[in-house]
Amino acid sequence: MGILKGVETELEMNFESQDDAEIVLRSIEPEIRTSPSERTSVNVELSSNTLKIKIDAEDATSLRASLNSYLRWVKLSYDVLELKK
Repeated sequence: MGILKGVETELEMNFESQDDAEIVLRSIEPEIRTSPSERTSVNVELSSNTLKIKIDAEDATSLRASLNSYLRWVKLSYDVLELKK
């Protein structure tokens, strides 16, 4: 079985409004600045009401860890946003 090297994924999350997407982006920005692992790099873009997160990792384990972290942070931010509505 071969060893994976250089894996990546891209997530696109659509929110009800651009304001909601901006709020979630601002809430996860501190996490973006300090990547969860030195073995990954993350790029986040906002386009209208769509938040795009691209994760490049050295290996599948690092990709999974980063993906889980970002999904957890986005979900938490979104859940708090929904409580305010």
